[in-house]
Amino acid sequence: SSCLALAPARRCLHKATALPCASPGSAPPCSSCEQRHARVVVIGAGLSGLSAAQHLLGHGFRHTLVLEATDRYGGRINSQRFGDTFCELGAKWVRIDGSQDSVYELLRNSEGLGKQIKQPGRPHYVQAEQEGLPGIRPATVDLVDTLFRQLCRGFRLSETVKRGGDLHALDNVMSYFQAESDRILAASFQQPEEQQAAREIFQSLFKEFSSVLGSCLEYVNIKHIAQCPVEQELRPLYVPTGLDNVLEEMTQQLDENQLQTGKPVGQIQWTPAQQKSVGCLDGSLYRADHIICTLPLGVLKTFAGELFRPTLPLDKLQAIRNLGFGNPLKIYLSYKKPIGRWLRGNLRPLGALLNPLTADQKRAERSWTQQVVEISQVPSSQYVLEVHVGGGYYEEIEKLPEDKLLNQITELLKRCITTRAIPYPEGLLRSNWSTSACYLGGRPFFSTSSSARDVQSLAAPLGEQAPALLFAGDATALRGFGTMDAARSSGIREAQRIIDYYKHGSGNNG
Repeated sequence: SSCLALAPARRCLHKATALPCASPGSAPPCSSCEQRHARVVVIGAGLSGLSAAQHLLGHGFRHTLVLEATDRYGGRINSQRFGDTFCELGAKWVRIDGSQDSVYELLRNSEGLGKQIKQPGRPHYVQAEQEGLPGIRPATVDLVDTLFRQLCRGFRLSETVKRGGDLHALDNVMSYFQAESDRILAASFQQPEEQQAAREIFQSLFKEFSSVLGSCLEYVNIKHIAQCPVEQELRPLYVPTGLDNVLEEMTQQLDENQLQTGKPVGQIQWTPAQQKSVGCLDGSLYRADHIICTLPLGVLKTFAGELFRPTLPLDKLQAIRNLGFGNPLKIYLSYKKPIGRWLRGNLRPLGALLNPLTADQKRAERSWTQQVVEISQVPSSQYVLEVHVGGGYYEEIEKLPEDKLLNQITELLKRCITTRAIPYPEGLLRSNWSTSACYLGGRPFFSTSSSARDVQSLAAPLGEQAPALLFAGDATALRGFGTMDAARSSGIREAQRIIDYYKHGSGNNG
């Protein structure tokens, strides 16, 4: 299970100099000798792993080691310099949430780091020009948007339950969206043209929802809306200079012996107690008293069978199999001249623009551009566009030759903007989460075969007396499931589990 090397990013530790360890006075006094000497190995230096390590070090666990398979830390927080700005290949938006273990708190405590609030703006929906038909009315856009947000909050779902409706008939999010939107369209829009426009806007919003999870909505369990609403924050924060700046402070406490990159793990021996260890593919072996595993769900799905010794319990393996794992995709294009000259607002193509007819009036062959949700200017840039893409096609887009992708997106722009000349892009930046062996995808979701119980099974620690093998990551917490907040809070949760074990005087048993 070797791991492909990823392209180096700004956050790289190959030539890092050893940072001074926090002075002994900065940590609370150790409650026991065992705590002071407890060896904790954290697998993965994403937000979850770094949060766990930071929390442990802050409580006097000096023998904490983080092993990272790739040559950079940060996991799915990955900011890249591109054009005249920084672009996020992974997580971007930060919810305003006052919880102690939220990413917002981390951001708030990062001194001197510039933060901006996303400015709300009505998207500019574009239909293929048809003689004599008026454009889409702003009131229609606002009404559909409001109704769709209610669907995302599970508003209609609770109504269906109250009416004694059959939830099994709505076993996936797409069937729920389609059934409810059909009902809404019939009740709210009388004119056929307006009804068609509203239907196309609904379809665009469904694709936007799927772009967040990185999956076709037919695969997403209705419980995802009922238990973990994917309601997008209306005014989230972003960091114009790159979200990965928030990681700087977290890694300050770790010297080069405590955070090691380029260390893909090959075997995790989690019992018996005397043999607990983590073996890397380069032959190095690290003895441990506690192991915190923050491997991405995609990696666990592929390698869980051979990574762990002994094999994981059946309920945990079943949970790993059941949970869905999507692949949100990011595409950025850079231009030579300011794009404000020809692009106005956030462009959302609808209907025939995405599915054009060929000269003989037949439907064009299927293309990934049918999944485009929105084309917009990156807020902190004059020269860079972001292309938002809905569920499906992701692996195909990651592997598409650069010139083909640029040609196809330029053709779509020309169909949408007929009054100005559209230039050809200078550069392309795209994410590759699903084809990278160290991630094999990007974001967990409730698949039609999974439930909250699977999240709890995956998060449950293993070990007879002491917590030997612990699991953290965005797939192991129900609050904020699949988000940065779940990654951070679960890392802190598992670190605290180890701290509590020693605090309660159990160190002598392990």
